[in-house]
Amino acid sequence: MNKKKMFISYDNEADVVYLSFGKPIKAEADEISNGVFARYKPETKELVGLTIVSFSKKFDKHPKEVAIPMYK
Repeated sequence: MNKKKMFISYDNEADVVYLSFGKPIKAEADEISNGVFARYKPETKELVGLTIVSFSKKFDKHPKEVAIPMYK
């Protein structure tokens, strides 16, 4: 079974969370919800991560759900 590690980092000053599925790579991004960006490999459209802007405002007090489109 091929397991990938998830990398998570938080920029406190910018209040941005970066999630990468596998080692972070350069990718294209589409805004899938207000301030939530899905990052994809341009050549394969494989989802490689998420970027969440204003993280503490979105997730601090109440859990939220974000639907992530999956491309094949």
